[in-house]
Formats: sequence, C-alpha cells, structure tokens
Amino acid sequence: MLHQIVYRWDPDGLLGRRGIVPVATSLGRDDLFGWHTRTRLADAVTMDYGDPACPASSVCLLDTPLGVALVRRAFTADARRQRLNNSAHVLVGPRDSIAPFDAIAWGSLEARAPGALDPDRVPAGYGLKPLADERLAEAFELAAGGLHERARRLGDPLEVFTAAVLRRPRAKVALLPATAEDATALLWGLQHLLTALLPGPWTFSTFEVDDTAPDPKGAPRFITLPRGPGSGPGTRVRVDLTGRDEPFDAYRELARRMVKHYVGEGWAGFHRLLNVPTEVHTMPEATRVEEIRGRLDALGARQEARTKPRTPPGTRSEPPPEEGTRQTPRVPPQAPPPGAQPTAAPAAGPIDPNRPEVRCPYCLDLIRWNENDLYERDERLRYERVNLSTVTDPVKRHDRLRATFMRCPNPAGDEEREHYLPTNYLIHEPPLVIGLIGDGLSGKTHLLAAMIAEIDAGGLRPYGVTHQPVDPDQHQDYLRNRVDPLQRGTMLATTVNHQGNLVQFADALLLRSAGRTRPIAFFDVSGEDLARGGREMQFLAAADAFVFVVDPVVAVDLPELRRLTGDGDDPPGTRRGDRTFAAVMDRLPRTAELLGQPVAVAVTKSDLIRFEPPVDAWLGSQPPKPGRLDPARVAAESRDVYSFLYAHDAVAWLSPFEEFRRCTMHFVSATGARDRDGRFPGGIRPRRVLEPVVSILAMCDMLDQAGVERVGV
Repeated sequence: MLHQIVYRWDPDGLLGRRGIVPVATSLGRDDLFGWHTRTRLADAVTMDYGDPACPASSVCLLDTPLGVALVRRAFTADARRQRLNNSAHVLVGPRDSIAPFDAIAWGSLEARAPGALDPDRVPAGYGLKPLADERLAEAFELAAGGLHERARRLGDPLEVFTAAVLRRPRAKVALLPATAEDATALLWGLQHLLTALLPGPWTFSTFEVDDTAPDPKGAPRFITLPRGPGSGPGTRVRVDLTGRDEPFDAYRELARRMVKHYVGEGWAGFHRLLNVPTEVHTMPEATRVEEIRGRLDALGARQEARTKPRTPPGTRSEPPPEEGTRQTPRVPPQAPPPGAQPTAAPAAGPIDPNRPEVRCPYCLDLIRWNENDLYERDERLRYERVNLSTVTDPVKRHDRLRATFMRCPNPAGDEEREHYLPTNYLIHEPPLVIGLIGDGLSGKTHLLAAMIAEIDAGGLRPYGVTHQPVDPDQHQDYLRNRVDPLQRGTMLATTVNHQGNLVQFADALLLRSAGRTRPIAFFDVSGEDLARGGREMQFLAAADAFVFVVDPVVAVDLPELRRLTGDGDDPPGTRRGDRTFAAVMDRLPRTAELLGQPVAVAVTKSDLIRFEPPVDAWLGSQPPKPGRLDPARVAAESRDVYSFLYAHDAVAWLSPFEEFRRCTMHFVSATGARDRDGRFPGGIRPRRVLEPVVSILAMCDMLDQAGVERVGV
C-alpha cells in the first residue's frame, strides 16, 4: 500500500504552517512531519511556479532517505491573488514500491489516473486512505500503449537524449527545450532503451525552474527546463534536444542504431535482445556499452539473413552463411510410419544464447529458453503450441509471454514424461529452488502457505524486495486452495504423495531486488516421498537452499507436549530425529566436508511452547529496524534455537546445523494457535514465518544490505 499526502495553499495546514503545506494524508502526524522535513518533498512541491512556461501539470519521482515519493503537481490560476497556485498529490512508500515505468504512466494520465485526487477538493485532515499498489499497475496498462507510440514519434530528440546519457551514464541531466508532455514520452523511451545500462536510482521531474543551483542530495536525476537558463553554467549535463551543438561521436552513432530499432519494425527483436538486464548489470560498467553494440551487430546480421533472397531450387551450390549467423544442417525428409499421429512441429529457430542456462528441476538437464517451442494452456489445462513471432508491440508481447511455457527438451533423453516450464522461470537469473524438508505432520504445508501469504501481502518490501508470480494461474490456484482456506481458519490437508509422478513446485515467484530479478520456487513434498527418495525426488539435486522444519511435538521432551503425540510416535528417550532430514542429506552431492546449500531450520508450531524460555522472547519479537537484517541478531536467535533443542533432548534434529556450511535457526508459528477439530476457531496469527525466507535470501546474496555475507556463517 502507498500512503498519500495532499499539498495546497492553507493558512494553517496539518503541521501548523502557512503556505503550500500538507492538508490531508493517510499518514500519522510523526510520519507526515518526517516526510515533509527530512526529504526534498517540500521543495519539490513548494518551488516557485510563476514562470510563464509553467505547464498545467508535471510529475516528479524522488528517492529519499525515507523511501520513494511520486509527486503529481497541478498549476492553476488564482484570480483573487493574481498568481499561479500549485497543489500536489503525493504517493510515498518504501524503495522499489514505485517503478519508473509505473510513475511515468501514472503521471501522464493526470486526472484520469487510477486513484487520482483533485487536491483542491480533498477534505482536510488525516482521513485519507492508503492507495493500493494495483492502482499503479492499472495506470501502466492504460497508458503504456500511448506512451510507447508518442516516444516512437520523437525519434530525433530521443536519439540526442540517449547519446548524452550513454556518454555520461552517472551524470545528472537537464533537458531543454522540452514540454512536460514530450519529456514524459522521452523518459519512457529512455527507460525502454537503457534500463540495463543505467546505474540507479532512476528519478526524474518533467518540470523544473532552472539548474543553476548546486543539486542537493536526492535531487531528480533527469529534469526538464521550460527554457534555456539565462545565466549560470549549471551543475548538470545540459542536453539541447534540437541536436544543436551535440557531438556526432561513437555514442551518437550507437544511439542512432538503438533508436532506429525502437521506432522501426525491428523493435521486437531488439527488445528481446535488451530483456536480459541481469546479464548486463553484472558486467563492468565500462563494458556495458560495447556489449549492447555487439548485440546490435548480431541482431543486424540475423535480420539481414532473414531478408536475404533464397537460392532458387536446383542450384548446385549455396553461398556460405554470413558471419554472425547460424546454418541449420539439411536433413533428408522422412515419411511418418503408417498410422502415426501428427505431432506438433519442433522448434525451428536457434536457442537464444543471450538467455541464462537453467537447470530443469524435473529432469536436471541444463536448458535455455527457446521462443520457437512455446505453449499456452487452454481451459482444460492442455498445452497448445503458440507462435508469438508476429506480436511486436512490447506491451502485448509482455502480457502474452507471462502466461507461456516452454517444453523442456530433456537433452539427455532420460525422462519419458513431458514437462513444461514457465517462461518467467527461464528468462531471468537462474532460479532459486527452495525445498521444504520435514515429516508429514511437521507443519510444512501450513508454514509454506503462511510464507506465501506474507510475501503476497508485501512482507518483503521493507527489505527492498518486490515480487510477482512466475505462473499467474498456478499462483492464483495456490492462493485459492492453500492460502485462503488457512486464513479462513481451516486446517490444511497434508501434501499428497507423488510416487511415480513428476513433482511440481508448489508455487514460484519473481523476486526483484537491487536491479536483479530472480525466480524463487518452493517445493513442498510429502514426508513419505522425501523419506523414500525415489526418482521423483531428483529435484533435490537441483535445489539451491532448504528449510528444515522441526516439529516440537515430536522433537522436544516437555510434559505439555507429550499429550499431543500420536500413538505411533517414539516415546521419550528413543527419539531418532526426522527421517526425512537424513534421507535428503544422504542424497545431496557432496564435494566437500560440509554441504554448500544455505539452509534455515524452522521450529514450527512454536506457539505450543511459547511460554518456554527463550521461545517467549523470540516469538513475539520484531526487528529493531524493520527491513534491516542484523547478522548479529540472526546469530543470537540461531544460538538460542540450538541451545533449546539440545537442552530438550532433540539433538537428532540439529543435523542440518552440523552438515551444512551456512545455517540459520528460527522459532516460527504458521497459525499462532492449536487447531480444534480441523479448525482454528479464533483465526490464525502467523508469527515470524518470513524469517527463514529472509535469511535464505541473505545467504543467496538477494538482499542489498551491508553485512549479509555474515548471515548463517
């Protein structure tokens, strides 16, 4: 959720000040005071807009010490005061809660933006409600097509703008002359072209008065001036969008080639070429431009090869393929055997070498995404081949691709069962596969459902991590069948047995953090399957991390827990540990004394032992600084969990700590209460269910915070 602030002229305001001040908000007074005084928000809203070139509205995106702020400013004539008045509608939230594309789209729609307010008509006070994040996504859907077309019509100024940024990728830039409307479209085009090349943060303002004063920290990176400044050298790189006095150098030549693809018919291929930001971001900054240049050369060679006339039939020889293209060997046609059923045509094009190599979690083969072998699911969940080569509009293409799957080619040919992987699983960084390990009654299913519910509610946003589903349909099914019943107080059934079947991940999400995008897939497998360790468990070899779930009812020798144990459980003094722990660790390939996968040990159902020290101290605790992972605090909890299990004769459940190089340990509760006849009559109250996930993200270098390399060591 995004909090809202409305600014307009008022003799008093919510903070007791006269002028253009906050008059309505969804924040509390202390938070409002912080945003108004500790950020550039007040300056961005209350600057002098008396310039004759002042536009009717403008938009500004700021990166501040408190988070990100999106400002939509409106300017109206006040006849009584005989001057221009300005008011503003401001959205504020944690970093990464507002993407640049969403900010540009929301601002461009002005009063038509989903959730937009008329600042002059909003009642004063603290009664505003937060704005749902989905409103920005709706704005993107409404405005994307028009913005893309407007940007494509501004090819010449976009070329000049792109060249200037390529020349000095870290500099702050002032555009002149440009209207606020043109600046919005140019920023949209620049974001399309240079997302993979620009270091962050990506902030902007489509109207500023001048650039002669030194920029304070946090000033927008790209600004638009209404006219050339009258004096002063300025502190920014000034770009004359008419092209006068702009050099024709190698950067201008590269920008011309990029914009040519953007405004022409070759945008679809070029968009796919750029849509691997994780690869480009990991390269040294000095080599990124050359990488894009090389990809442009390869794209041009492929396009030329496609448009080259074919050799007429009967020609005895063919010219050799041009450099940069691939030649498909000729294979004599073979007639199908009598009675054979027609099959779908195999992939006709080469696998894209720019995509990352991904290990299939089902057959364990290394594969790459191949656009020529894509499928969509119909209403009956059958896979039907789809051809997207004719879909060139980037918005439509993105929408179609998010629901497609690639059939795994299984290069080794050792898997008879056909299996398909979502496109989102294959086109980003290699996935992070997490397996939940524990016996059938340990609470894995409830824990995973509570984890997904917390993530879906934005629980990772304070850590700078946003998410979206890898497979939207599967994610909605998981929410409908697992998360929603649990939140309504219904106890979930244990995970079904997969014997002889292909084990699918329970849910998968795309996590975005610090400019990186990586799928994270959760496998929740029945305890019986894990203990048996058949071939359907081969996903374990592809797993990158594990959450080992400890059931205190079975593991901990306490009088209040003995009455909860089943007749078949081991009596006190003979507990041998969770059989799935040993089965999994025995199956993992070991190349050193300690196993390399990072793991988290979660003592679930901790509400049952919530009065026992030190469980009582941890179960209700919150991090001193929300969104900041303190390695010392994680180590302290791990020490306490280890000591608690050791002291209560649960040594056998400590094996993950002894066998893995990096391990954290946590007290968690998926429901916060015991069930009564398959129901939670008082509802559920999850406790600390995201701590294991956050620790694993830290150990897998998915958190952009200092000191995370010490977590789990």
